[in-house]
Amino acid sequence: MTQTYQDVLRHTRPGKPHRYDKQQVILYALGIGMGMDPLDERQLRFVLEDDLLVFPTFASVAAWDIGFLLDLGIEWSKLIHLAQCVEIYQPLPPEARLLSDARIVDVVDKPKQNATVLTSETIIREADSGTPLARLLKTTIARDFRVEGAPVGAARTGVARPERDADHIVALKTSPQVALIYRLLGGGAKIHSTPADARAQGFDGPIMHGLSTWGHVCHVLLRAAGNYDVARLEQFSAGFAAPVYPGEELTTHLWIDGNDVFFETWVAAREKRVLADGRARLAST
Repeated sequence: MTQTYQDVLRHTRPGKPHRYDKQQVILYALGIGMGMDPLDERQLRFVLEDDLLVFPTFASVAAWDIGFLLDLGIEWSKLIHLAQCVEIYQPLPPEARLLSDARIVDVVDKPKQNATVLTSETIIREADSGTPLARLLKTTIARDFRVEGAPVGAARTGVARPERDADHIVALKTSPQVALIYRLLGGGAKIHSTPADARAQGFDGPIMHGLSTWGHVCHVLLRAAGNYDVARLEQFSAGFAAPVYPGEELTTHLWIDGNDVFFETWVAAREKRVLADGRARLAST
């Protein structure tokens, strides 16, 4: 079935119910590197049930719904995550029933790649009160999927960071088991768990989930610039530039400009940039 530009823009999924509990919140925190230092009491707040804090980027999995894009006729194996943004309206509670409202907000034709770039928006609301908690913007490219009448897009422009040396350079080691943990949150593709499948896709072995790398770097940012004060994070976004292998060390360069923090992340051992065009906004203390 051929999809038209207007058909895709009309594709919505309002009021889908979701539920999560403390175990999922803790699993997510472990999947972004919390608890790697089991003596750091600031990290333990995110992985122990008593007085549990929810890390802000948990919003990216709290109402996870890959089916919204697949319903357009896209094959899951042909979707590549390009960028992710989250805007936090208020901290998520340790347990909740949610409703999510999803829609497509941008469609760009890539004829030379026989592909389409799609940006979807998801608003997460508390189910009983309807109070908005977070807004997610997810950009993906769908290979072998074209949309009739979609505008042809130019190359994406990056975020302009300050032209000076980074204010902070922070290294964070990832766990060799991290992809095996994170897959339990819904990312079950075998390139994250099965060596033979990963090698068949051209990788040296299983790779980390992009959103796990993204969450690790938000962990770095809040540790370096926010003292783990989750209530300060208002917005966090980055583009995925290259995959990371579990166990590798992430080196993040941070530029602080008032309430804005610009960043990029490298695997220095391979001289490979893995997150690009990073930008966050922190509320004033």
